[in-house]
Amino acid sequence: MRPLLKLCGNHSANDVKKSLQSTCEYIGFVFAKSKRQVTNEQVQLWLRQNPPNETKRLVALFVNASIDEIEAAIFGLPIDIIQCHGNESVNELKLIKEKINKPIWKAIHHSDNSLDHMKSYAEVADGYVVDCKVGDQWGGTGVSFNWDYVPMYIEEGKRQRVPVFIAGGIHYKNVDKLLPYNPDGIDVSSGIELNGEKSTTLITQLEERMNRHESDISG
Repeated sequence: MRPLLKLCGNHSANDVKKSLQSTCEYIGFVFAKSKRQVTNEQVQLWLRQNPPNETKRLVALFVNASIDEIEAAIFGLPIDIIQCHGNESVNELKLIKEKINKPIWKAIHHSDNSLDHMKSYAEVADGYVVDCKVGDQWGGTGVSFNWDYVPMYIEEGKRQRVPVFIAGGIHYKNVDKLLPYNPDGIDVSSGIELNGEKSTTLITQLEERMNRHESDISG
């Protein structure tokens, strides 16, 4: 079975249009401070111009945001999932989940103690995105962590019965090295961009590699 695909960091009407035309299951918007940061008003406009169909789920990404900030950012938007990409505590996630009443995905930044960190969110997180933190950037850096560690995250996700997405530096040229680990999902941002914009060509090439891998193992 092909991993789920999340195209993150959409930050223009064209990005949204290209992502909607893809076979991805999830479309991500970054509301945290970054070069791909978006506002509520921008996303409302882009979705009016390109209405999403029922096969796509929208993910809103935040870094150490308060409940009030999250509520304001997603007000009036058809957001399906909140992704917390900072160092939010278990209790903070519980409060966000109770107040916002949406599934919560927690980003786990690969490190020596990241598996223990992931275990601490059991019963709270509805999914995980395992990423690589570079300097003061929380994600979207185009840098990969050592994928030899992917199986331990997938195993913990199975124990918690939630999906585990792998992020960080994934693109069509290296996805073949990741797919044999059978992650539940793949989260890409910079790997599908050309000159700072989402590229239909790069998205298609990634999809083709993923589909080819699925065909190879099924037949």
